[in-house]
Amino acid sequence: MRAINKTSLLTGTALSLALLSTGGAAVAQSTLALEEIVVTAQRRESTLLQAPIAVSAFDANEIERRQSFNVVDIVNNVPNLIGNNNIGQGTATTVFLRGVGTTESIVTVDPGMGFYIDDVYMARQGVNNFSLFDVERVEVLRGPQGTLYGRNTNAGAIKIISQKPHAEKEFAGEVSYGRFNRLNTKASVNGAFNDRTFVRLTGIAQWGDGYTANDVLGRDVNDRETYGTRAQIRILPNEDLTVDLAFDWSESKAAGLYGKDILGFTRPFNGDLYSSDSSVDTTNVGSAWGVAANISYDISETTNFQSITSWRNTFQSWNLDLTDQPVSIFNLFTINDSDQLSQEFKFSGTAFDDRLEYSTGVFYFEEDSFSFIGDQINLFFGPGARLPLPFFSRDYDVGIKSYAAFAEGTYSLTDDLRLIVGGRITRDEKTLDIIHKVGGTVGLVSDGPIVDWDSATLLALGTPTEQNFSEFTPRLGLQYDITEDVNVFAMFTRGFKSGGWAARTNNPAEVTAFEPEIVDNYEVGLKSSLLDGQVRLAFDAFYYDYTNLFNSATGASGNFIVATNDAEVYGLEGEITARITENLDIFGNFGIQEGKYIGVDPELAGSVVGGELQRLPGFSAQLGFSYVQPVNDDWNARVNADYNYSDSHFTNLQNTPAAQSGTIDLVSAALNFEREDQSLSFGVSCRNCLDDEYISQSLDFSGLGFLTVYPGEPMTWLFTIKTRL
Repeated sequence: MRAINKTSLLTGTALSLALLSTGGAAVAQSTLALEEIVVTAQRRESTLLQAPIAVSAFDANEIERRQSFNVVDIVNNVPNLIGNNNIGQGTATTVFLRGVGTTESIVTVDPGMGFYIDDVYMARQGVNNFSLFDVERVEVLRGPQGTLYGRNTNAGAIKIISQKPHAEKEFAGEVSYGRFNRLNTKASVNGAFNDRTFVRLTGIAQWGDGYTANDVLGRDVNDRETYGTRAQIRILPNEDLTVDLAFDWSESKAAGLYGKDILGFTRPFNGDLYSSDSSVDTTNVGSAWGVAANISYDISETTNFQSITSWRNTFQSWNLDLTDQPVSIFNLFTINDSDQLSQEFKFSGTAFDDRLEYSTGVFYFEEDSFSFIGDQINLFFGPGARLPLPFFSRDYDVGIKSYAAFAEGTYSLTDDLRLIVGGRITRDEKTLDIIHKVGGTVGLVSDGPIVDWDSATLLALGTPTEQNFSEFTPRLGLQYDITEDVNVFAMFTRGFKSGGWAARTNNPAEVTAFEPEIVDNYEVGLKSSLLDGQVRLAFDAFYYDYTNLFNSATGASGNFIVATNDAEVYGLEGEITARITENLDIFGNFGIQEGKYIGVDPELAGSVVGGELQRLPGFSAQLGFSYVQPVNDDWNARVNADYNYSDSHFTNLQNTPAAQSGTIDLVSAALNFEREDQSLSFGVSCRNCLDDEYISQSLDFSGLGFLTVYPGEPMTWLFTIKTRL
């Protein structure tokens, strides 16, 4: 277990004290209050200060000022959150929060972080790197959310709330161009058919060259091409009823992200992480589309009924050279295609003279997924010498049905003391059908002539192909108002991530059925608004008692090995925003965390399961500011900048020394000139301005002769013009 670095701890404490002291100086200069942020973290509206939960929230202005263009970009602004593109996949986001997450994208394994768009759950992380254009707010709920959000939210939940249609005519457009020939175009238009029917249309298109030089193919790789649209209609039949209908579609066409083999076994490592020696022309296509209906009806002044219905399809097709070799050792082909249907009915409101606030309802989820995985393996026998094995492929069909009922209430015992009680009961029913084939065409096809084994083989080996799980996830806590602007809370919550099958293998004996993950979270927090609202801060301390933490890794022979271990994770988090003057805001956060495995299988300890949890930096922090300087009566100049730091941490389960991220120091900055009425702005920005180099992902196949790492994105800059009419 890593010991907390004393310097890091002092740095985090000094950061908080320094921000508080500058906020104290501001009281003599100005009494301007920060804008109040309303969140729906408890499935009902409350202010950020009032919500007894660890939540980071960013409105549209904050998203823009912090240069958060997509989900991956938001992670630097949240304590103890690590997020990167999944291995070789530009459309997929791997998220670890407080050490909890998963790198698996196979449909037999569920993610540990819940992703939501307008309260619709997104089951697959293959196409979850959503654009943050035309977004009203992003909320990141830290810690297990098993009561109100349900299964597969052990790490937490990321909620994206889109801008809704309204009665006013509105147009917003944006064009930017930058390094690596990146061109981004975005537009949204809002209008009304009549005084009760409004419509909003949003579109986005992005192109760009890659930042990795491939000498074998003779071109830059890691390019990108993305398109998307969203159409929304809001209907107000009367003052009590709101009907929101939405359709969205997005598609990404790009080469898969190329990594770098740094092992030096098959050829010397040249020291350049942004170069590739792969001869494989990779592809990475991801698409998602869906429809949703959100109906809200005020039954009375104290009771609201909501129905959320959604159907979605997520499709992903890609091939990757995982080995970075002129003659590939391991070329992976994958197709994931999932259809999901979800329905929620929810009642919320107040009772007992408004002393009780509650949310209760039922939830149904159904998913049918197909996955194809093909392995092209060429055994290494010396530089350039390979022995090709037959093409191995697998077809998976996974069916999921999930049922849940939930209720949570906050009852005011006194004017200052509130009791929070909640619970959710969930039942999951899962089925697996699998066919393993040998031979056939190499590529994204399933035409192997030999069926080597199938589901019947698994049953003969004692591996179930049907699994049912039921779990009760409670929430219990107290919140106390020390003053009108300062409150503390103590909370117990339980999270439940559904079980499944570890099936990324060509050996039927290695297909493993695993049990659900259960995490019990004990947390205390403090929230306050100081100096007449000029300073907003929050602190949280947490302890996780984790059962069956799922991980997968590669073994010495190149096979995939599954490890489920108990674990402990604990830490401290802090966030602060302060308005120093009417022109200057500063913000910051820090996270301190520790974790250890408990009861690791001695056969796996040290070889497959390292001594430390992956993606768990001991200390991380952010400090930034936004400053506005009037140029004349019509124009302002705005400067935004922030610095993000993270301790070095392991990027894989094995704790491979060469796969450590390295210390991460990221500087981002922007200079914009904008009209006072926000109708026009133009500016220049950079991210990772000092071109810091670090490792974000790794794949250790030392048994086959390679260790591939994926670096973080290098320095980028953009020129941007925006208009709003």
